[in-house]
Amino acid sequence: MDIEIERDVHKLTLDAIVLGRLLAEEWLAGSLTPNGSIRSTMLDTLRSLKGRQGLQQIDQDLIDVMGEQIRRTLNEIREGKGDAAITQDVDLVWEQDQKVVEYVNLAYRWKQFKKAKIALDDKLSAIREADRFLSRIV
Repeated sequence: MDIEIERDVHKLTLDAIVLGRLLAEEWLAGSLTPNGSIRSTMLDTLRSLKGRQGLQQIDQDLIDVMGEQIRRTLNEIREGKGDAAITQDVDLVWEQDQKVVEYVNLAYRWKQFKKAKIALDDKLSAIREADRFLSRIV
């Protein structure tokens, strides 16, 4: 593999690991408890992320479920705030409710992790596809 591609993959992997760890630490230290049928899977995933492991086992569906839980819980506290926190940056300058602040910050961490994981997955898919194309030429 080309050294530049290796460096890119290492950088993207590091970003996903760091952002996943930060998300997990913040989530596990906070008051949002995963619920529903995916509760144990989500807790296991958060513990793995905190331990800098299991990045490959995290798929887009699980990431989306995490975001949906943040969105839904925040909307229960303040109508529309969860929708806003997931889709855009939210100003917390005048916010007095600590739960709202906690969950908006968690949504921000989640968005960072999601973006990093997608970038890593895209890069790895591009490498696999390029290898397939190149193997046909040779």
